[in-house]
Amino acid sequence: MSDEIQSVDTSVIYWDDARIEREMALFPAALQEPYQWLKVYTREECKRDVDVLVTQAKLLGVTIDKTNWTRVLKGRWKLDGRGREMPNPYVSAQNLLNAITSLREQKRVELLQGAMPFVETFIFTTIHNFIAKKMRRDRVNKYGVIVGPTGLQKTASYKEIARRTPGCKWIESSDNASMADFVKRLAHKCGAARNSNVPAARGKIFDCFMPANGQPKCLIIDNTQDMVKPDSNVVGGPKGRQPFYHFIRTLQEETGCAVIESITPEDEETMFDPKSIYLEQFEGRAGGRDGFLRLPNHSPKSDHVLFAQALSMRDAAKHADQLFQIGRERGRIRRYLEVLQEAKDIADEDGKPFTIAHVNMAIEEMAAPAAK
Repeated sequence: MSDEIQSVDTSVIYWDDARIEREMALFPAALQEPYQWLKVYTREECKRDVDVLVTQAKLLGVTIDKTNWTRVLKGRWKLDGRGREMPNPYVSAQNLLNAITSLREQKRVELLQGAMPFVETFIFTTIHNFIAKKMRRDRVNKYGVIVGPTGLQKTASYKEIARRTPGCKWIESSDNASMADFVKRLAHKCGAARNSNVPAARGKIFDCFMPANGQPKCLIIDNTQDMVKPDSNVVGGPKGRQPFYHFIRTLQEETGCAVIESITPEDEETMFDPKSIYLEQFEGRAGGRDGFLRLPNHSPKSDHVLFAQALSMRDAAKHADQLFQIGRERGRIRRYLEVLQEAKDIADEDGKPFTIAHVNMAIEEMAAPAAK
């Protein structure tokens, strides 16, 4: 084994992302990403309780016992108690892969139950491509800004990208611009305990976003405008500094991770005010304001059709114009999806195929209380 693998401590279960990435080297290539998913799943969905993992796995017919699950989660899949490599693992590679695959599929089904299935729309694809470019190792400017109105599927897209992409984290900004709150919540997403103090949480974040196993890293910050302190953003403000941006700048420079900020058009001028004595440098890090990704005010007709088709609406493409008009109303895609789901419920209650007639019925029923 390499020195890097030998240096991994396998005596206890560690839950932070940086440790998990080191442990991945203990597994063959085909098991490394599944192992990473398993550790995060046990950490976040099973609350670090191996008994919960065993129970969930047994419900799916997986026969791996607690002792072997514990060995796997310690990184001791093929190591004895002294850390020496054995000829054969405690659980065969195929059996372990099958077990993890079953857990992942069950989790996917649970996420879809009773919910709008995720749809890869034009908006999602546009955001995904932009973030993927910023994550490339050869990218000079790894800082990106996405500007788009509310109700345009931005947050849903960020969450889906983070779910699909190892090394990518999504976080909502603190509503009061609190750096302590932001750092602690981000550290928790990296595997730190919720009660970690700020210095410890900060260290965990930097460890998490350090490059590992050749895997690019990315931090997506939603509604970043909420992290700006207005009294620090103008000439004459106290020190003219933004603590949040100092933190993000240092994180990006020391780890090389991509940083994506999502803001609304209304807040762009405030955040990047020409009078700012600090934020101008971040325009440059994003390649200038011409390098910002600017989303349209409304999703295209094709996206509206895709959402309707995802709920099995008949002849959705024939009604693209009407569906598009609903999506242009106040609330945009959120309003549109509410109408679609109400319409689908009506169709299901009637036991009939979902059609445009049910959409019209849903609009009438939703408008009725307001008319009274």
